[in-house]
Amino acid sequence: MDECHGGERTEVPTNVEQMDTSIVEEDKPKVETRSANYQLDPIIKKNEKLFSYYKAQPVIPPSEFDAYVETIKVDLPSSFRVQMSLPYVSLKRTLSIPKRIPFVPYGYQAVMPRSVMRSHPLLRDLHQFLVSETEIGVLSRQEAVSMVPPLLLDVKPEHMVLDMCAAPGSKTMQLIELMHKDEPNPSGLLVANDIDYSRCYLLVHQTLKRMPTANCIVVNQDGSQIPTVVDEQHRPLLFDRVLCDVICTGDTWDPQKGLNLHRIQIHIARRGLELLKPGGRMVYSTCSLNPIEDEAVICFLLRKYEGKVKLVDVSKELPDLIRSPGISSWKVIDKTMTEYPNVDSVPENLRRSILQSMFPPTAEEAAKFHLERGFRILPHQQNSGGFYVAVLEKTDAFDTDAKVWKPSFFGPPDRKRKRKMVREDPFNFLTEKESEDVRTDLHEHYGMKPDFPYDNMLIRSAETEKKKVIYFTNDNLRRFMKYNETRFKIVNAGVGVLRRCDKVSVSKYRLMQDGLPHLTPYISKRLVSVGIEDAIKILEGSKDNHFVTLDELSNPGELKTLPCGSVVLKLSNGDFQKGIVCWLAFITREEKIHCLTMLGHDAAKLRQQVQSTRQLKAQGGRQPKTDNATTPSKVETKDQEAEEDFEIVEVNEDLTKNEEIVEDLKK
Repeated sequence: MDECHGGERTEVPTNVEQMDTSIVEEDKPKVETRSANYQLDPIIKKNEKLFSYYKAQPVIPPSEFDAYVETIKVDLPSSFRVQMSLPYVSLKRTLSIPKRIPFVPYGYQAVMPRSVMRSHPLLRDLHQFLVSETEIGVLSRQEAVSMVPPLLLDVKPEHMVLDMCAAPGSKTMQLIELMHKDEPNPSGLLVANDIDYSRCYLLVHQTLKRMPTANCIVVNQDGSQIPTVVDEQHRPLLFDRVLCDVICTGDTWDPQKGLNLHRIQIHIARRGLELLKPGGRMVYSTCSLNPIEDEAVICFLLRKYEGKVKLVDVSKELPDLIRSPGISSWKVIDKTMTEYPNVDSVPENLRRSILQSMFPPTAEEAAKFHLERGFRILPHQQNSGGFYVAVLEKTDAFDTDAKVWKPSFFGPPDRKRKRKMVREDPFNFLTEKESEDVRTDLHEHYGMKPDFPYDNMLIRSAETEKKKVIYFTNDNLRRFMKYNETRFKIVNAGVGVLRRCDKVSVSKYRLMQDGLPHLTPYISKRLVSVGIEDAIKILEGSKDNHFVTLDELSNPGELKTLPCGSVVLKLSNGDFQKGIVCWLAFITREEKIHCLTMLGHDAAKLRQQVQSTRQLKAQGGRQPKTDNATTPSKVETKDQEAEEDFEIVEVNEDLTKNEEIVEDLKK
């Protein structure tokens, strides 16, 4: 199921975009572009049916209702968060920040809508900076209250975590961040699922390309029918934490929409609890204020699993978050705004859409359920979108815990339409012979220590001799894939660490930037520290070229003694410490801009070039090539999303001896 996310306020009180329910008909999702100067028609921010509905519900106190109405008519502020897992996050103390989000660690908010930030001339540099840093995963741009559910999961590095409705990935990135906060290479596992195949690829691009990790796998399943994970003895493995941010209406808005989704939300949440360990925690959340989608679903779960599930009181967690307690009574209203006091009053022709589970609990049930432990975040309370959050704990095992569900990729066949199954390249871990070949090469050229876990390396190809990229996983992800690959439809797993490079390198493999954190602890050769001045020269390139000669460096030092191939340059500027792969490796322009900025150098020119390229691409055009421009299109970049976004950073020991390489690069 898809995830609802915040956008600008219109008549939608909780500010979510419409979900993409399109059916995949192509092997790869198509990317549509639109003109950079498109305009939307003015939106009438009025909905009397919506206002009447919530006046009838005890969701918003009458004294606050006018403030609520006025608040949802105003555009949402722009929010972002500095990734707390970064080793140099302490630098944020020196930043001049617009406004702290008090309930989100390292979260900040600019009191202006995103449309203004994009278009206002005085804010252009700030907007370009935010876009650039977001592209490499340093910042995460996300509506403020949508950051709350992952914070209440209490995720630890060793946990096995399930994100049931993950795309497009903002909360998935937050979970990765929390798992890496105190452990650079956590031992836990994150399974990110979405029912929409094309949105799974959006998740990969927006999350795993920006925050590469060896402990995350993306799968394409119906959230209500996610298969059971099994171990080597086919015993079920349950999750420590489950994020159940279900598909919801986002109050985009007709009462019937909430009635329609209620049953689906129950099925997803129920499956989430079945996959949860006893003692584990599940967070159920929606970006709707409608009790039919919120408390009614929680009531069903508490009634179904009486004595085995409880609502957790989290009132002391995130103390600066302003919230309203959950409610125990509400009204069931259909699309004609007719109210039904109980299920017996529902006409026979509506019994399939208005269910018993939609009605409030009895007084006896309400006393046991403690629905006040769930909470709402109302838009007018802290200038945010609207959200409902409930934290559930599984206190005892279910009868289903020992059962293994068979895989079901898309549920029952749909009579009206058929989904075209997309064939993914298989995931194959290296054989013993292949591992030995890689081990010998890496030990000889990079001084790789013998305790590196080569068993965790895999390729994506049925024909191993054609392998170009080698990926790396942690131990738990390797076990998941080994015993569950045929049970799940896997879209992406692990992080790329090596790329085949037979032509110009003494080593068969060049190092990849994404996988560098997993390799550097084991590498003892070809690690070179460079000063700030030389680092800037290398990142900026020489004149119109995207590389420099060693003669241009102030202190080339050890670089002069190294043969051709990948080199890891260690950059340092106070608390900022980073390694980058150089020579024929690629790093993104955004990564260059980030490093230049952290080294105290003005990167405005390069940032402007990136912005111009994006504008051309949005209009369907491309930057014209020049005679002396180095274009990466002649270099293999299939492991990257877009060739035009990647630049060559080259360090050659003697360009006069490598004229052939230089000419290849200039082509």
